[in-house]
Parts: sequence; C-alpha cells; structure tokens
Amino acid sequence: MNKKYISKIRAFNRFYTNIIGLLDTHILDSKYSLPEARIIFEIYHNPGFTASDIIELLDIDKGYLSRILKRFEKQKIISKTVSLTDKRVFMLQLTKLGEKEFLKLNTNSEHQLKRVFAHLSPLESQTLLQNMESIKTLSNKSKIALDDIKIRTYLKPGDLGFIIYRHGKLYAEEFQYGISFETYVARGIHEFYQSYNADKERVWVCEHNGQIIGFLLLMKRENNSAQLRYFYIEKRYRGIGLGRKLMQLYMDFFHSCGYTSCYLLTADELETAASLYLNHGFELTKEIESTTFGKPVTERRYDLHVLKNKNSIKK
Repeated sequence: MNKKYISKIRAFNRFYTNIIGLLDTHILDSKYSLPEARIIFEIYHNPGFTASDIIELLDIDKGYLSRILKRFEKQKIISKTVSLTDKRVFMLQLTKLGEKEFLKLNTNSEHQLKRVFAHLSPLESQTLLQNMESIKTLSNKSKIALDDIKIRTYLKPGDLGFIIYRHGKLYAEEFQYGISFETYVARGIHEFYQSYNADKERVWVCEHNGQIIGFLLLMKRENNSAQLRYFYIEKRYRGIGLGRKLMQLYMDFFHSCGYTSCYLLTADELETAASLYLNHGFELTKEIESTTFGKPVTERRYDLHVLKNKNSIKK
C-alpha cells in the first residue's frame, strides 16, 4: 500500500476518532476508558468469559487486563467463579451493578450514534452500513468462505447499471480496456433486458454483506441456443470456488431448459475463466484479432453442443 492510501486511512481514523470521542479520557460521558467499556461489553455478552478469552479477542496486554479486572472486582462490577474443568481458571460475569453500568453505557452509545447520524436518509443509512461491512471485510486477513456469499437469481433496480460500471472499472484496471468495452457491455445488457424471459433466461447475482461481488447470466438465442455472458468475480473473492459454483449453476439451468447448444465470447487474457469453460465441455472454435475494446486482443469463441436424446456433452 502506497503513502497516498496510508495518508487517507489515517485521515479517516482521525475523523472517526473525533466523532465518537475516542480521544476523551472517558468514553460516553462515563467514568470508563474505551478498553474498560469494551471489557464490560464483552463480559455482558459472553458470561463465563475468561481473562484468556478477552486477551485473545481484544489483543490486550495481560498485565493491563489483570489490573482492570482487579479494579472491577473491587468495585463489585464483576464476579469470578472457579471453572469446573480447570481450578486455575476463573469465569467472569457482571454483577447486578455491572449490568446496570453496561446498560447505561449501551444507552449512551445508542443516543450518541442517533445524534451523529440523525441527518441520514434511509438510503444513506444503508450505504453507510454497507461501507462499514466493506471496511470489516477488507481489513480481515482471513479468507472469505464460499458459504459467506449469497447468490440470487432475480434482478433489483440498480443491478444492471452496477454490472456495467464494474465491468468498465475492473477490465480497465486489470487489462487496460477502454471505454469502448464498457459501451459494448452496456449495449449487451440493454439487449438482454429488452426481451428478458425468466423461464428461459437467468441471472446469478453474487453478494457479500449486501454488495455485489460477482455476476453471470444466461441469454436465450436462436435455434434453441444460449449465450453465457458477463461472468465476473471481484478479485478478493477469487480462489474460493465461487467461479466453479456459478458455472455449475449455469450448466444445471442450461440443461433444465432443454437447450441444445451454448456459446460465449471472451478474450485470450482471461485464462482462468477459459479453464472453467473447457472443464464443462466447451471447445474453442474461433479466434480473431481485434481492437474493439480499446487495445489489441485476441477474441475467442467457445461452443458447447448437447447430443440429442442424451445427457452427455458432445466432445
């Protein structure tokens, strides 16, 4: 990450720190520091938590946590119970006074957030939440699981425009395609929706935390043929099996509709996608040199034919 990005992240951190008062000695007009309030929060929501659990969750210094817990115990905010499985371990829980303190902190937090974001419209509030989820996702070093992705097969307002936009941005960033590629996608999307028939055509819209991160569609063509179009997956979501899953969903729907052939148009640079097509019975049938997308590329056509009265694919 270059210095420009780091500078912007630090600027955002300063901005948000000021909003929620993290620079104050005490948080939410209480007598507690931020770490103390967070510890109370975690014990409330996880009765029976141990000191080791808190250290692992908050990445807090062991000695610092020990001093806080001793003070909380002295103030009768928490109580300790010896673990039944390990006499050296103490289970933590809030006392009645501790629960009262948590509820006060929680109420103050809700009032603060309502005050800060009261001016937002419902749409702006939804955008804010999606952006927060994006920050969490992008900051998480662990790999996203395939089960975290939701795939819907119907369109919502804004979907088609977003798909056009992301194709334009993604292919410009990864392959240096020009605006002509984006207009090509826009024309195809318009053509698709003009005669969209949900019984014989389908979209697969992949979402994570409410944001589109992948897409694929099947478009009906003449002579009982189908076309595979606009297959894309955001970079962070590649390598988890999403591409294979989308191809299988595509092929299942293709066969269920009784199509006898299918084709797709792509470019030689998209090698990973090409391997998926070949694994599902497509064959490379045509190559032409082109500058349609704002740079020289080799356009490729892949075809698939289904044998009559058989479920196998013609090789």
